[in-house]
Amino acid sequence: MALKLYGSAMSTCTSRVLTCFHEKSLDFELVPVDLFAGKHKQPPFLAKNPFGQIPALEDCDLTLFGKL
Repeated sequence: MALKLYGSAMSTCTSRVLTCFHEKSLDFELVPVDLFAGKHKQPPFLAKNPFGQIPALEDCDLTLFGKL
């Protein structure tokens, strides 16, 4: 199963993770989160990152996220 990266390609933080994934030739899926529509503050995304910030990384049962 591929890694799932939840974020926006326009986000600097998401772009940093994408750069690392490409450098390591990892199999991943970018799941777009529409920040302008406030999708990062909706319950489905808050279940992945309770702080409502992007990016969030999901690998099977493990979910990683940060808070700035």
